[in-house]
Amino acid sequence: MRSAIHAPDLRLPRGTGRERAVRRALATLAALLVLTAPAALRAQTQDFQNVANYRIEAKLDDASSVLTGRAELRYTNNAPVALDTLWFHEYLNAFRPNSLWARKDLRRNPPIRTYQDLGPDDTGFQRLGAVTVDGVAVQPVYPLAPDSTVVALPLARPLASKATATVRMDWTARLSTAARRQGRRGRHFDWAHWFPRIAVYRPDGWEYNPLTRQGEFNGEYGSFDVTLDVAADQVLVATGVPVSGDPGWAQARVVGTGPVDYRRDAYQVGPAEPLGLLTGAPPAGRKRVRWVAEKVHNFVWNASPTYEYAAGRAAGVPVNVFYEPADSVDMGDVVHMGETALGWLADFMGGYPWPQFTIVRRVEGGGTEFPMLVMVGRPSEGLFVHEGSHQWFSQILGNNEWRSGWLDEGFATFITNWFWEDQGRDPAQVWGRSMRGMVALEKRGAAEPIATPGPDFSSFGIYNAMIYTKTAIVLRMLRHLVGRDTMHRILRTFYDRYAFRHTTEADFRHTVNDVTGGNYDWFFDEWIHTTDQLDYAVGDVATTQLDDGRWQTRVQVLRHGRIWMPVTLQVGGQRQTLTSHEPEQTVTVTTPSRPERVTLDPDDILLDIDRDNNTRVVAAS
Repeated sequence: MRSAIHAPDLRLPRGTGRERAVRRALATLAALLVLTAPAALRAQTQDFQNVANYRIEAKLDDASSVLTGRAELRYTNNAPVALDTLWFHEYLNAFRPNSLWARKDLRRNPPIRTYQDLGPDDTGFQRLGAVTVDGVAVQPVYPLAPDSTVVALPLARPLASKATATVRMDWTARLSTAARRQGRRGRHFDWAHWFPRIAVYRPDGWEYNPLTRQGEFNGEYGSFDVTLDVAADQVLVATGVPVSGDPGWAQARVVGTGPVDYRRDAYQVGPAEPLGLLTGAPPAGRKRVRWVAEKVHNFVWNASPTYEYAAGRAAGVPVNVFYEPADSVDMGDVVHMGETALGWLADFMGGYPWPQFTIVRRVEGGGTEFPMLVMVGRPSEGLFVHEGSHQWFSQILGNNEWRSGWLDEGFATFITNWFWEDQGRDPAQVWGRSMRGMVALEKRGAAEPIATPGPDFSSFGIYNAMIYTKTAIVLRMLRHLVGRDTMHRILRTFYDRYAFRHTTEADFRHTVNDVTGGNYDWFFDEWIHTTDQLDYAVGDVATTQLDDGRWQTRVQVLRHGRIWMPVTLQVGGQRQTLTSHEPEQTVTVTTPSRPERVTLDPDDILLDIDRDNNTRVVAAS
């Protein structure tokens, strides 16, 4: 029996303007159908989740920088339909000429030629060798060629519902010298993308996307059992725990820092099942380290013979830190920042479920999140908190970062700002710069809906502004609307309900409504799905003194634009919340003394595009 949901025609010439428009329209329609469906129907979209369990053997040749790998994937189809094609990502193929990433960069203004101009010794790649599914040879198909970050494996026999397929793959891979989420420099390797990773299958089909700047990852939960064969002097860092072999931490440990804690007993595992790539004992000058991770949707690793290692502890788990000597950092300070970040986050979210947390120096600047591990370019408490937040938002709560990047990057930005508030920083300092920048962008009419799929934003700058900055501001508005304690309870409930599952906007909406007992769908409809604007203004103000000596002030409150939010009105020292939806209202406020000014939204919570008209000085009567 053929599947009820077929893979796209593998001959389809994707990437044309018409095809992109059709895909956007279909994606929008699908999202609207989910969001407007009855709650019982929406809940059905979460009834299944496929499982991907990997066993991998790989060896790295430092001289050529080429990795040779063999993987066995046991993939369980829990969908109610059969699947006639399996879709995989080969991310490293983005970092070479003629990838979609490279071609999109050329269309930027000004163009970026980084990957288009890489020479043959500097490109990244993943090249499949022999591939079998249940013992039957499969010929991979690259429907987006010359981009090869998406590969299809057409099946000789459909994979039935509740059945498991065994996929065997041989491949070679190399990182790019132009670092972006991966990279190499000398014998330092950041293997953020390295194995063929199966795409996610959801009720509306396969969620695969070519890798570009705008949008990141999406993976299927399962387990990883990975044996790495490397030069004996390499210090290894990875998702999961080293259950056997020497990762090199003891000799890399900085004197005076915490003891080495491998957590080898975190998972109960038997002997590794050999795949035939690594046979016999490792040759002289080499070593093998076996890593295991469970309840994760990705596995990454780093290697450098010059790493320095220091350890701390927070949330009941080791906090491992790896930097290069050339960074000249105080490892004790870095460990303390990591402990502070993870400790606060685990307490805030209600626990950290994995056996370790690692911060590791990479070739590139900035930071990128992965399960149990973040790769960073510099020591920064704010960066550690932001990337650490992703342990929950995108790693434990696994949203599709191409479709709804705001569900992870926006939440991480919002939670990082909450952290700084909890550390005693003035909210005006924490939020002021972001708010000013977003107001300026909104005034120019440059905003695009937050719910826009990542690849469909008009530019990388707008993508960042909407997904990170505006989302954080909108979530702060939601916190103000429901109350700080209630918002905290919403986040914890979201975590408790959906840990290690694929999450969607609908899931978060349900959580907000359930925890509050209200219906906040209007809030998401306005702020996430439109670019409608809000502009409150103080109109006419008149004040008179009453016979008892108090003062009565009549304030005309105007609301321009199509969007609405409750707004705080402050008259002198008194505040009240206005909830009228009318574009014009008159409010009377009595105060014990004559007010000097009248202000709307005195705490600068709302994304109001003209704050100059929010305050008026009360004229003398």
